[in-house]
Amino acid sequence: MSQTKTLNWAVTAGHIVECFDTTLYGFFAVMLAPIFFPSSSHSVELLVSFGAFAAGFLARPIGAIIFGFIGDKYGRKKPLLWSIMLVGIPTIGIGLTPTYQTLGIMAPILLIVFRLLQGLLWGGEFTGVNLYNAETSIKSRLGTRSGILISAGVFGAVLATAVGALVSMETMPTWAWRVPFLVGGVFAFFIYLFRREISETEDFLKAKQQQSLLLSPWKELLTNHKKHLFLAVLIAGLDLMPLYLSSIFGNQLFSEVGYSDSQCMLFNMLSMITCGALILFTGRLADKIGFQKQMQLGTVLIALFSLPAFYLISQTELHAINIALFIIILVMAGTVMNCCYMPYIARFFPTNCRYSGVALSVTIGQAVFGGTAPLVGSFLIDYTGTKMAPAFWLIALSIASAIGVYTRRNDLAE
Repeated sequence: MSQTKTLNWAVTAGHIVECFDTTLYGFFAVMLAPIFFPSSSHSVELLVSFGAFAAGFLARPIGAIIFGFIGDKYGRKKPLLWSIMLVGIPTIGIGLTPTYQTLGIMAPILLIVFRLLQGLLWGGEFTGVNLYNAETSIKSRLGTRSGILISAGVFGAVLATAVGALVSMETMPTWAWRVPFLVGGVFAFFIYLFRREISETEDFLKAKQQQSLLLSPWKELLTNHKKHLFLAVLIAGLDLMPLYLSSIFGNQLFSEVGYSDSQCMLFNMLSMITCGALILFTGRLADKIGFQKQMQLGTVLIALFSLPAFYLISQTELHAINIALFIIILVMAGTVMNCCYMPYIARFFPTNCRYSGVALSVTIGQAVFGGTAPLVGSFLIDYTGTKMAPAFWLIALSIASAIGVYTRRNDLAE
C-alpha cells in the first residue's frame, strides 16, 4: 500500500471509529433514559437523557482549546494520535457503567463524566481529521475528498445505528446495549497504531520553516479574526441540526407514537444512509461550482425545507411514510453543507492559528446549536404544544448563516 493510501486510510478509519464511539449514546439516549435517569415523568427522563447527550458537546470547546494549541504549536499529527488513543477509555467506561438501580446516583454521574470526556476528545479529533484533509488534498479535489471523509464518518454512525437496532431488539438480553460501546472502545486503540505512520502536513512544516508559528494562537484569533469566528460558529451549528433533528430528536417523536426502540434505530439508519450517500455527490458538486456558492445554496435550502419537513410529522396520524419523508427532506437539505463547511471554515484562518480557530468555532457551534438541538426541540414542542416549533428555530439559524456566508464572497474552490 502506498504512503498516500496508508495516510488516507489511517485518518479516515480513525474518523469512522471516532464517529461510531461518540454517536452511540445519542442513538441510545431514549432507551437509556429510564435506566440511568429514572423518573415518574417520561418527559423528565428524556430531557435529562438529552441533557447528557448535550453535555458531550459542551466539553468539545475545552478539547478545542487544548488540541488547538497543540495542533498550531507542535503540528497536526499529535492531536490526531492522542485523540484516537484516548477516546476508547470513556467509550468503554460507558459500556461498563452500572445502572441507577445498581449504583444509585453515581451511575448517571459517571455516565455524564464519560460523555464529557468523549466530547473533549472529539474537540480535537473532528477538527484534526478535517484540517489534515484540507491541508493535504489537491485543491481541485478538496470537495470530493472532504465528501469521502465526512461520508465515512456518517457511515461510522450508520454502523453504530445498525448495531443499536440489533442489540435493542426485544429478543436480546437487557445488557446487550453495552456491547457496541465496548467494541468501539477497543477498536480505537487499534486505529492509533496505524495513525502513528502518518506524516506532518506541508502547510504546518512551511509555517515552521518560516518561523511564523505563534506563541499564542488565541491572541491572534481574538484580535484579528473575531468576525470569522462568529460566522464559523453559526455555520458549524447549523450543519448538525438537520441530521440530529431527523434522527436523535426524531427518536422521541417516533417512540411516542408507538414505534419500538429497534424500529427507531432503523429510522435513524435511513437518516444516516441518506446523508452519507448524498454527501459523496455534493462533495463532487462543490469542486464544480465552488465552496462559496454551495454554502449559500445549503443555508437557503435548509430554511426552505424546514417547514414542509416538520409539517409531515405534525399530523394527527403519524405514518411511516411521513417519517421517511421528514427524514429524507431534512437530511437532503443539510448534506449540501455537510461536505464543504469544514474546508470552507479552514480558509478563514492563517496556518499559524488555523487549528485553534477551526476547533474553537466548530465545537462551540456544535455545542450551542447542534448538541442542544434534541433538547431545544423537545422543549419547544412542550412549551408551544406544536411539533412545528423546532422548524422555526432551524429557519432562524439558517437565515443568519445565509447572511453571513453571502457577505463573505471569496470562492475557496478557485
